[in-house]
Amino acid sequence: MLFLKSFFFILVFSIIPLNDLLSFKKKNFYSTKYNEVNIRIGPGINHLKLYKILIKGYPLEIIEEFENWFKIRDYKKREGWVSKTQLKKENFVIVTSPSSNLHKFPNSKSKILAIAEKEFIFKILKCKKEWCNVSDTKKIRGWVKKNDLWGFNSEN
Repeated sequence: MLFLKSFFFILVFSIIPLNDLLSFKKKNFYSTKYNEVNIRIGPGINHLKLYKILIKGYPLEIIEEFENWFKIRDYKKREGWVSKTQLKKENFVIVTSPSSNLHKFPNSKSKILAIAEKEFIFKILKCKKEWCNVSDTKKIRGWVKKNDLWGFNSEN
């Protein structure tokens, strides 16, 4: 019996590449703390700036950590490094579809309260199976389909 378990373990790890196994881990998202955050080519202020994010609450996926720096990825799959002091562990999402309806209830047939365009940022209040309850800075609150959003943790 022990032999079969060992054989199965070796078989699984020889078939599934390590990168695929690592991708099963929970995604970890932070958001920008300020209206201007520098994304750099490496971890440290001596590294060149790749670009700036000019909006507070912009969601970023953390893909690596080095000392006081996070290697991040945005929804466009751009990668870079940012100081941990520039980010906060708050749940924000970005609309990735050309437009997304904000509904009163988590149901496609419920009243549409607003239409959010691509790259609009919402704060997550809570999520259900296919929907997230979100709000904007003007406190408009409603439900958006999850598949129109990027930046939520798997437990949301």
